[in-house]
Amino acid sequence: MAALKTRGQIAERIVEQSPDALLLVDPGGRITYVNAAVTTLFGYPASELLGQTIELLVPVSARGVHERYRQGFGVAPATREMGARIVALTARRRDGTEFPAEIRLAPMHADSGQAEKGQSDGGNFVLAAVRDVTDRRRMTDELRAARAEADSANKAKSRFLATASHDLRQPLQTLQLLNAALARRLADSTNQDLVQRQQAALESMADLLNALLDVTKLESGALRPNLVVVPLADVLADLLRQFQDMATAQGLTLQMPETTECLRTDRVLFRQLLQNLLTNALQYTRVGGVTVTAQREPAGLTIRVTDTGVGIPDTEINRVFDEYYRVDMPGNRPRGFGLGLTIVRQIGRLLDLVVQVDSELGRGTTFVVHVPGAQLVEAATGGAVRPGPALERPDVAKPAVLVIEDDPAVRDALELLLTLDGYQTRVADSAAAAEEIFALHGAEIDVVISDFHLGNGRNGLEVLEKLRAAAGRDLPAMILSGDTSPVLASIESVSRVMLLRKPVNARQLIVKLEELFGAAG
Repeated sequence: MAALKTRGQIAERIVEQSPDALLLVDPGGRITYVNAAVTTLFGYPASELLGQTIELLVPVSARGVHERYRQGFGVAPATREMGARIVALTARRRDGTEFPAEIRLAPMHADSGQAEKGQSDGGNFVLAAVRDVTDRRRMTDELRAARAEADSANKAKSRFLATASHDLRQPLQTLQLLNAALARRLADSTNQDLVQRQQAALESMADLLNALLDVTKLESGALRPNLVVVPLADVLADLLRQFQDMATAQGLTLQMPETTECLRTDRVLFRQLLQNLLTNALQYTRVGGVTVTAQREPAGLTIRVTDTGVGIPDTEINRVFDEYYRVDMPGNRPRGFGLGLTIVRQIGRLLDLVVQVDSELGRGTTFVVHVPGAQLVEAATGGAVRPGPALERPDVAKPAVLVIEDDPAVRDALELLLTLDGYQTRVADSAAAAEEIFALHGAEIDVVISDFHLGNGRNGLEVLEKLRAAAGRDLPAMILSGDTSPVLASIESVSRVMLLRKPVNARQLIVKLEELFGAAG
């Protein structure tokens, strides 16, 4: 009996000293018990609360609504939480001030003794636990404000990137085109070496600008994956064409696998991830070569990029994906800016790919890309595809080109380069001018090269659609842009349209122009 009494006393002490304000309310809504925390929270002594209706602690404007809710709770009593995550509730202190409250309710069935003590006929009592959530509400409001500010900053950052990307790339594009034109005029000159050095410096500037903008876009969330079915063989064939000459010039081998694997991913971002890995591998390899493999495994597809290069010290391997980090080995001066692998990491996260690295100092490095099985799709056709260089085609007459560019420096440089390369070229400085030229000479024009943004709300794709309608044919076109807008990703799905990102290497522009005209012919 003594033990029971002791347990009862302990229970009463726990309730009395609870940090939450606890009130017991009878079926008629009258307060029959309060603990010490109620006095601290509401400012009422217990003697002023006992026998009063619970609405005394409710703001005056909400008392009628509260009474109806209380009566409804009596009809279907159940443990429930009110306030905070459910609905914003407010309680009223003795001095009339109000505070945001979180309230938990629990029904308690009273026996005859409890009913007598509580001056009730029995029935369902309600135990209410009340907590002041002013600090939590303030923190929540501050977090919401901070998030809204961050979202606003991200949107502003994205707008800045789109503008800065275009504006920064334009003069760099002009320099590259002019330098290429100068190289053609000085083809037999002793100054050719100076031109080549200048071109190397321009390409270095372009690489840095592209890397910085890519990292910023990825970190700001400005990029959104455009998921399509991508044959891995197509990506590898494209990369082989891009890197074969570089590898050969360095005396290295470059091997690609035969594969029929297809995956659902963003074609541009996935290609850039592999491109950065290949660039890194060739940069740090002096003897031997680079091998790419693709192996289907139970968990998905594993792509490995393995080189026979300088390798990475064990103490440095955890840093290879850090921004601006470069492996600096004796006798090997690294090129680039240490952003290529940072971009690989960011793209991997964006595309849900796991990228790992394994290396042995002096023997080489392997980067492993794990593609989850959920991203793999069955190839539409069977048979292995062997990626290889593009087929050579016989010489054909140079096409007549319509250049549409509102930046005068880029426009003049493009016209000069194309003219020196033997293309018949007409130029327009606006969408309206392009339509006027096409109305007079449309039958003579074979290919259109247009900037995407043309001023006055017009864009190159829209103008191309008008020119195609006027010509009654699928006029092939190349769209140039330094913009980072996701809308540009849709251009690549338009028939006979090729998207090139500024600044475009002059040699690349000519090669792509020949590919476009050849495919259209």
